[in-house]
Formats: sequence, C-alpha cells, structure tokens
Amino acid sequence: MLCLGTSAALSQNFDKSKPSGRACLAIVNVANGDEEVLRPASTAGKNEKIVAHLDATSGCEVLVAPFLKSGELVPGWLPQYVNLDPGRESSVPKAPVSWSWEKDSGPLEIFVLFFAAGSKKGSEIRELVQATGKARGASIIKLQAGKLRELIGSANIDEGAARRAPKANSEVAGVLRMVVGFEWRDSARAVNFSAEKPGALIFPFADAR
Repeated sequence: MLCLGTSAALSQNFDKSKPSGRACLAIVNVANGDEEVLRPASTAGKNEKIVAHLDATSGCEVLVAPFLKSGELVPGWLPQYVNLDPGRESSVPKAPVSWSWEKDSGPLEIFVLFFAAGSKKGSEIRELVQATGKARGASIIKLQAGKLRELIGSANIDEGAARRAPKANSEVAGVLRMVVGFEWRDSARAVNFSAEKPGALIFPFADAR
C-alpha cells in the first residue's frame, strides 16, 4: 500500500500539460559505442564515459553539473549549460569537453536543472559555468564549484523530489529522434519547470534500469 501511495503521489506531482524536461544519464563504451543507464551500482571502467541525454516540451536552458557526493566536481569534468529547443534532443557534454569515467573518484551526484528561458538564476549559473570552463588551476575550479553548489542550493529546488522524480513516457509529441540505438527515453526522468521554479533531477536514481 505504501509503494502504491508513493507512486500515485509522484504521478500527481508531474503535470503533462505544463512545460517539462527529460533527462537520462548513460555510460558509453567509446570502443564500441554501447550505452547503458547509469545506476548507483555502476562502476568506472576502461573506455567508459558519461553522457546526459536531454529534451524538453518547451524552450529552456539546462544545467548539467557533475558532482561527487563529497560536494566537489568530478576531477576533470566540467559542468555544462545549454539551450534546448522544444522537442529537440540534445546530449552533453559538448566537445571538446568529455566526461571520461575510467577511474573511480567516488559516488556520483549529477544535477540536471531545467530553467525557463531568460531565467535570472539561470543567467547567473550560465556565467559561472562559462567562467569555470575558462579557469586554469584546480584551486580556482574548486572555488567555482563551491559557488555553483551555492547557486544550485539557492535555486528553489526540492532535492528530495529531484531524487524521486517519475520515469517519463518514452514518447513525447514533437520530439525529433536523432539516432536509432540506445533508447534513453525508456529510462529518462521527467520534471516540470516554470519561470518561478526550475525543474531539478539528481542522478543516478536508485531504481534506474
């Protein structure tokens, strides 16, 4: 009964009639192109990298911030901030950035935030992400990562809900398919966003499959 009640509550919190975004974090084997969903039990390995697949029903801006549970950015991984057109799939990180995952640095805690286009908080985060991408030196990047965590914390997100977001339907009207292969939509999580409140997801999800 408890499980059914929780599932129903989550479904009620997600409104298909309102702007929403979807995301799926995946592990890519760069040697053969195979992909699988990132899970809590997933481990780093040879030829592996992490990618985030994204789309949205309305134009928006998206932050993907690859942190460790310790609060620091994954060593060598830079956060990404991208614009999303409605119904058009995108993936990050964008070249030349790559999130190589051949070495285990600790448990991952990857934040995905969907901001309404023109969001003031989103603009602040975009500027910081751009500065982080140009930074030289681990100490400077560490300071900027701390500031990024602060901005995420002040962005009016519910971290508990972000860890329990419902799985999305695999089909969304108007979405353009880019490739045939790994069906990330089957494991994607969905969240509503608005001008007043960004949508937040935190990966990996305990029930990812």
